[in-house]
Order: sequence, then C-alpha cells, then structure tokens
Amino acid sequence: MEDAVPSTTRRGLLAGGGVAAVSSLAGCFDRLWSQAETTSPDQVALSIKTVPADDDPIAATIASRLRENYNNAGIDATHEPVSTAELYRDVLLEADYDVFVTRHRGFDDLDALYGLLHSQFVSEPGWQNPFRFSELAADDYLEQQRETNEDDRPDELVELIDYLLQSTPFTVVAHPYRITASRERLEVPTPPRDALGYVEICSDVANGPRDGPLEIGVFGEGLTERLNPLTVDRNRIEGLLDLLYDPPARRIDGKYVPWLAERAEWDEGGGLRTRLTLRDGLVWHDGKPIDTDDVKFTLELIEDTSLGDVEGGIPAPRFRGRQTLVESTDVVDSRTIDLYFVNTTRAVAARALTIPLLPEHIWAERSELVTDRQTEAITHDNENPIGSGLFAFVDAETDDELELESFDSHVLRGLSNRPSVLEEFSRFEGLRFQVAPNAGAMRDLLIDDEIDVTASELPPETVEDVQSESEVSTAMETTDAFYMVGYNSQSADLGNPNFRRVCSRLIDRENIVTDVLNGFAEVATTPTALVGIRDDAWEYADDEFADPNPEILDFPGTDGSIDTAQTRPLFQEIGYSYDDGRLLE
Repeated sequence: MEDAVPSTTRRGLLAGGGVAAVSSLAGCFDRLWSQAETTSPDQVALSIKTVPADDDPIAATIASRLRENYNNAGIDATHEPVSTAELYRDVLLEADYDVFVTRHRGFDDLDALYGLLHSQFVSEPGWQNPFRFSELAADDYLEQQRETNEDDRPDELVELIDYLLQSTPFTVVAHPYRITASRERLEVPTPPRDALGYVEICSDVANGPRDGPLEIGVFGEGLTERLNPLTVDRNRIEGLLDLLYDPPARRIDGKYVPWLAERAEWDEGGGLRTRLTLRDGLVWHDGKPIDTDDVKFTLELIEDTSLGDVEGGIPAPRFRGRQTLVESTDVVDSRTIDLYFVNTTRAVAARALTIPLLPEHIWAERSELVTDRQTEAITHDNENPIGSGLFAFVDAETDDELELESFDSHVLRGLSNRPSVLEEFSRFEGLRFQVAPNAGAMRDLLIDDEIDVTASELPPETVEDVQSESEVSTAMETTDAFYMVGYNSQSADLGNPNFRRVCSRLIDRENIVTDVLNGFAEVATTPTALVGIRDDAWEYADDEFADPNPEILDFPGTDGSIDTAQTRPLFQEIGYSYDDGRLLE
C-alpha cells in the first residue's frame, strides 16, 4: 500500500505531506515500540456503534457488514446497536466510540467541512469535528477555502478533498434517495424534510385550501421529548425546528433569500461587513417584538452558552461552524445591525445569515451552569418552544402526536412582495405530526388514510408494497444526505491514517446500494462523493483530482464479503502482523 503522505498538489509538500507523514509515522513508531516492549501483543479490537434496525435498517446493516468483514480481517470487532439519543450522546458529546455508522443529513455549503473537521473544534460537542481529527495541514486547507475568492475557491477545495482522501477521518458509503409517500389527493412534488418542503406542500393550489391541519406521519422514539434547537443528543422530527425558528435569510435554489431580514448590504472595503436590516413588524410567537439585540444575542449564545460566566466558554453543539464566520457585531438601532466577518468571502460569510434566531428574553436566563461543562441552554427540553417561524407550537401532550398552528402574525404572511415560495401559502390551518413506533406502523397510518403524507423516509424494502396501494403515491428525490463511517482519531489504531484508509476499503459500496438500498441510492465512487458531496452538486471534473479513482474504492472481496488472502497483505504492508488469523496491535 502507498504511504499516507498526500499527493503533492498546488500548495505543495509543506502544508500537506509533512504533517500527514508525521501522523502516520507516529502510529507506526508507537506500534513498533509497543511490540518491542510486549512479548504478546493484543489483537486489534474495534467497536462499531449505530442505531437499531428499527430506527435505520440501512445504517444497522452497514455496521453489521463492517463487523463481519473486520472480524474476517482479524480484528476483534463488535457491533453495538444503541438508541439514537445514545448514539448522538456517545459520538457527538462524549467521543465514546471507535467507529460509528450513521446517516448524515448533508452539507448546506462546502464550507460545512470546516466545522466538521477543523481542529479548533476538537474538544467541542456536536457535529463540530466528532472524529477528534487534528491535523495542521487539514486546517490550512480548510482555512484557505474560506479565504479564497469564488473563482479560485474550487482549486482550494480540490486540494482539501485530495488530502481528506488520504487522511480519511471518515468515509462515505452511499448517497441515498429520499422516498416518501402521500395520499393521491395531495400534490407532493418532493418529500418534505425542512421548512421549505412543508411550505411547498402547503402552497400548492391543488392541495386546498382545506379545513384542519396537514396530517404528517413520522416514526421513531422520543421525537417529541426535547424541542431545543441547540441540542444534538436527541432524536427529532426532521424539519420541525426549522418550521419554528426562522433565520434572517434562507438558502433557496442555491441563492440566499431575505427572510426575517429585509436586506443585507455588503461592504468589502477594509474587511468584509454586512449591514443587516430586519423587516418591520417582526414578532415572536408570544407577541414580543424581534429586534437586532436578538440577532446579537443569538450569535453570542452559540459562541458561549454561559454568556461569559465560564472561562473558555461553553459553545453550543449546533450552528457553531456558521457562527465562527462572524468576528463581531455592532447594533445600530432596533432594526439595523452590522456583522463583521473573519477573513472570508461574501459567498461563504452569507452562511451565517441562515442561523435561526433565538429570543433573548427567553434564552438569556438559560446561561446558568447545570454541570461542569453544560448550561441550561443545551440541556433544557424547551417543551414550549417560542420562535418566529411560519408555524407556532400548540402542544405535544403525548408521545405520539405534536401539533403546530399557522402563525398569522408572521410578517411574511401579509406582504405583497414576499418570497415567491410563499405566494399561495398556506392551504392548511396547521401541521399535525403523528408519531409511529416504526416504519411499518407509519405505512399503515398512510394506507388507513389517517395521515396525508409521510415525512420520515420509507425503507427501500417497503416501497414496492406502498406503491401497490390504491390512492397512494410515492415521491423520490436526490438529497445531500449520505451514509458515513466515522473513525475516532483519538483511538489507538484509528489514530493512524494508514489504518483508517484500509478499514475504509472493507465495505462493498456497490453491494450495499444494490443489495441493501435496493438501488435507491448513488454509490460513492468519486473523490467528492467519498467526502459527502453529491456528484451533481460539484462542477469540477474528476481529472482535477490527484487520484480520481481513490484506492479505498478497491474492495478486497466480492458480493460484500472480503477475501482474507487479499485483505491481510493490506494490513501487513502498513506494519501490522498476524498470529493465527488475529490482527495484532
């Protein structure tokens, strides 16, 4: 196998090769020293965490296949199914894992890789660097793509992706299609997954107007338990909090559209700044006015949920990557605020405008410390959420139902020049989510005409059954989501990028798509797809990459099962040895 040093790119060896070489050699030196001091080295052992099959059969199957292949490769591997809340807690808060498999919802912008991988987040909770990945060369690439103008930024991203394919903090298996179903009386062009998806259904003239709420089916455990937009350690209804909490701007069809903000005036002289002007007449769901103090407060709370009471701060687990784009703020008046950005471009900085606003009069008192490194802001259930979205929370008195009502005081409902997506909004009086325990029960609710549409995705094996039902239709679309295998870089063997790269080869991606996803997915086969960027979301040609056919695609086996004769040399070439079929540390 080739050495872990990345291929030399336009930035050269200083940024890329040196650090990666040190990282990989460090793992080798540690192992050789251990072997010299220990007469009987231990077998390499890895635990693979994911959710149970009832919650996500695809992730559970990928984890099971990995366990089988790891074991056949000589690794003492165990598959550990845990609840969604426990998985998020173990991976995103405690770093208590070796390997995890999950479905990531995807990136809103390629700059999301900064939050996912930069070493400044290595000790922070959430989707900010859950891999505990810390390499200075990677930091350099991540920073450069933020600072480079739009014409040259693709070059920086190509170099970043080339580097990540060598260091492999995580790898992507497939990009699944999103499949939902609805009663044929509705027009559902695309499956709902965020606020705009629900807006589209509620705006279609073919769907009403109709008395009563849109009835939506979802499945899972604990979906109504915690409605805190900052937490990451709970399962949640996808898109729900996006309906309740509005940002200054929303990204629609690749463009940033003013939402709570009336306009953003950019000034790039002497450092990047935008003057943000809020719309007149904005109010929270409790009737209190929204002003620029709420904008300033939201950014400060995400940066430090203790609001300065704890040395070093306690950052929020969500929205942190976007918040780091803002260097400082200056409130001009109740509707006007200046945002000053770090060294970045306007296209990247605009991501900060998509952070949902939080009401200061409610969240300021939640800065109190409840444990050593946790505040009430990130532990509170937020059982009666007060936001500014197009829908307001009504109640969730039971575990199997949650209701939102139309927020008639939302300023966009009364504007004649409102965003085009809201032209016919809304054809329903509200939204009611009915929570089923599993996908089969949700399917039955649809067939029995107790719900209008499913928001949780249909497992591939149920699609044909649903399509055979009369008065029911399915909707499918590509999404930014992907199934990923993540590695804890602080674990002994997984700290070695050579070892991670070999482990990434031990899953047959094509077999997973054909045999497990029933073809309802795109296999991750290109450099961009392997780091979570869907092929049609990227305009660069494969030949721009140092290695357009990464070696981690070379599965050492057939039909999902590895061939030990092919696999063992891969580990031996990077310094490992075998004893009676066991891979030794």
